[in-house]
Amino acid sequence: MNEVFDSEHINVEYRKDDNIVLVVLKGTAIRDHFRTPMMHAADMVMRHSCKVMAVDVGADIELGENDATWCKKVLLANLKKSGLETLVLIDSCGLSVVKKCAEFCEDRLDVKVCKNYDEARELTGAAKAEKTSEDAAAPDVTDKPESKVSKMTREEALDYMGLSHEADIKEIDDRFWQMSKLYRGKDDPESMAMEDEIAEVYDIASGRRDARLKEEKRKESEPKYFGRYKSDWQNIIQYNWRNWLLAAVVAVSAIIVIVSVLNNTKSDCAIVLFGHMQFDNTYLKDTLVENNLLRPYVGAADIVVPNDEDQVGDQYMNTLFDAMLYTEPCVLISDEESYPYYFYVFKDLSPIEDQIMNGLTEKAKAGIEPVYMSEQDNARYQNILIEDNYADDSDLLDPSDYPDTPILIGFRITDPQLTSKLGVDCYWQDRETTLVLGQYKNSNDPDLTAKVITVILNAAFE
Repeated sequence: MNEVFDSEHINVEYRKDDNIVLVVLKGTAIRDHFRTPMMHAADMVMRHSCKVMAVDVGADIELGENDATWCKKVLLANLKKSGLETLVLIDSCGLSVVKKCAEFCEDRLDVKVCKNYDEARELTGAAKAEKTSEDAAAPDVTDKPESKVSKMTREEALDYMGLSHEADIKEIDDRFWQMSKLYRGKDDPESMAMEDEIAEVYDIASGRRDARLKEEKRKESEPKYFGRYKSDWQNIIQYNWRNWLLAAVVAVSAIIVIVSVLNNTKSDCAIVLFGHMQFDNTYLKDTLVENNLLRPYVGAADIVVPNDEDQVGDQYMNTLFDAMLYTEPCVLISDEESYPYYFYVFKDLSPIEDQIMNGLTEKAKAGIEPVYMSEQDNARYQNILIEDNYADDSDLLDPSDYPDTPILIGFRITDPQLTSKLGVDCYWQDRETTLVLGQYKNSNDPDLTAKVITVILNAAFE
């Protein structure tokens, strides 16, 4: 009997006949929507002693930086520890993400690329032959229990687990883990047979078997379209319409950014804001135009980092932020919480510090303070991200390996009330957020950067 974990974003199934865990990626997923199904997959690998996992990549998805770190440090380590040897990537469309995944995993597992599941099954031929040989040599301990278990009612399955007929799903889950841990990871035929039997009993006791049989019976009366039942098409639309809509929004945003890049020769400057904020660029654009900085590009991305308030972030905002950087902005503006984690996008302002200060009003000079960071400071902030994403201690950076020379990365507006004057509405709940203005690392016009920073700061303190 196949074991299935299905979610909106990812389907995980243990194919008992092939002894393969099959993962089907329905679209881009982040954090718990990605990690929970993948940990179920790792658990299936361990419980069924699978040597092969197949991943069907149905779309050219992207994996966020945090989830990629989690994969490398947590997921792959668990899969390796569970005995997985081969990762088969199913790619029927020639997607670029498949090559990236193969390169990402090849140092831990034997990675193969196939066009369909039938090709993936061929990789298990030797393993299946070996298993068949072992089963023939050993006493058949599985036929009778499987036959008995498969005919159980839900009440009989609950009796088998030592639970009352009114047990809820949490009690059933807890009891399943208690029973299965006695046999988990053992290679002898008796333990493997008992592990399969307990999993089958759990499937019945939880009501999943009966629900699955009921659904299969209902489907038999449905019409088929292009080889799929009507309800399958409804599920595909239901599960993916949000992703399609979000993808369309990002595509439109990217087009806007690209158009801005193409028109950059006609624009006097580009400015990008990032942090956990909402932004109205009207005041800032008008101020720049009034100071003869014509046709400015001013964009913003809502970036949630660090997420110590459990805020809801938009999974596409990091992509949008990266796209905005292609406008080659002369100035970056960040909220105070975010800039320490993006040290690498800032350029040292020291060479133009005097030029900026000389152009500021006395009121503006009194209302700002310099912001310094070192590569050593940056390493400490990167460690916070690593720890937040469940990586083990071996992946932490050693700050002492990095220079502690302070670099002037920007100027902080000390009055948080001025953020609203510039059109920024910060989303943090428990903080008053101030802004930091700096220079983008790829900016090649220091005079323009100095002028734009001066204009913005003077306008803020008028």
